[in-house]
Parts: sequence; C-alpha cells; structure tokens
Amino acid sequence: MNGLKKYIPYAAIIFGVFLIVPAIFRLPALVNLQPVALYVVMLLTQVGCSALFCAKHGLDFLFALFAPIAFLFSMLIYYGGFSQFTNIVLLIVYLVAGIFGLFLGDLAFGDERRKKEKKEQEEVEELLLQAKRRDEREIKKMVESEKRQQAQQRYRSGKGKSAHGASRQTRNRGKHSEENVMPAAAKSEDDDFDYEKYMADIDKLLE
Repeated sequence: MNGLKKYIPYAAIIFGVFLIVPAIFRLPALVNLQPVALYVVMLLTQVGCSALFCAKHGLDFLFALFAPIAFLFSMLIYYGGFSQFTNIVLLIVYLVAGIFGLFLGDLAFGDERRKKEKKEQEEVEELLLQAKRRDEREIKKMVESEKRQQAQQRYRSGKGKSAHGASRQTRNRGKHSEENVMPAAAKSEDDDFDYEKYMADIDKLLE
C-alpha cells in the first residue's frame, strides 16, 4: 500500500484532466478545438506529470500506463471507443509521451535527486554505524562487568581458602608443640634418675 501512495497525486491529476477536459471541449463553443484537448492539453499533462514523478521518485515505467488507462475511459465515453482508429493511435501516443516524460525528468532532475538520495543514504549509514558502535560499547561494558564479577568471586574464594589454611596451620603447629613437649618431659625425667644410687640399693638388699 505504501508503494502505491507515490502514484496517487499524479494519477489523480491525469485522470482528472483526461475525464474533465474532453467534456469541456464538447461544449458548442469549443467543439472545434477538440484536437487542442487531445494533442496539447492531455499530451502535455502526461509529459509534465511523468517528468515531475521521475524527478521525485526516479524512473518507473509503470507510471507511463496511467495516461493510456485514463484515455480508455475518455475514449469509451466521448470518442466512440475502439471503432475509431485514431483512438488506438492516441493510446500509443500517450504511452510514448509518458516514457518520454520519465526520461525528460531523469535528465532534468536526475542528478539532483541522486545527490539527495546519496546524502540520505549516507545519513542512514551514519546512523547505523553509530548504532553499531553503541551496541559494541554496551557489549564491552557487559563483558567487563562480568569479568569484574568473576574476579571478585575468585578473590573472595581465595581469601576464604587462605583463612582456612592459616587456621589449619595453627592447629598443626599446636599439635607439633604438644608432641615436642612430651618427649622433652620424658627426657628430663630420665635425666633425673640416679643409676648409681639404684645399684647401691640393690646391693644392700642382696646382703
């Protein structure tokens, strides 16, 4: 539907001229000027609308069909339909006039239109590039945030392990201290033992 909107203003002008002008020129005062309507007014309308359409929207040969279609209605209503060979010739003339008008519009206004389209395309590309850069920055921020969270988790995990290892080492050192104290006490008890006195007591008992 959006593609058809560009045709509507120009098609309305063509159909209006091709249906109203023949009716006006059928008045008794203007009936002798029928060729002016057919070969000047209606022909120039087709060429002018085609050129203006092409200047704004570019070459579109579908547009050239509007005048022949509009003339079909005029031909059937005012000019006797297909019974007149001139009417068939006029259909071809209006089709060729439409194509000529399109090329004329492209030659006259094509460069300006292309520059405008190029500028609009560059603006669109710039907007897309900015959007892409913005997305890349957002992704980079997300990745950095995830890395920071992972680093914090590793730091907390390592800190807990080191605290657990330190407490374990403290317990091991206490246990080793106790083991070292016990042999030392036993050794001191052995050092206090008087062997000679012990042998003398045994000799007295034997006597």
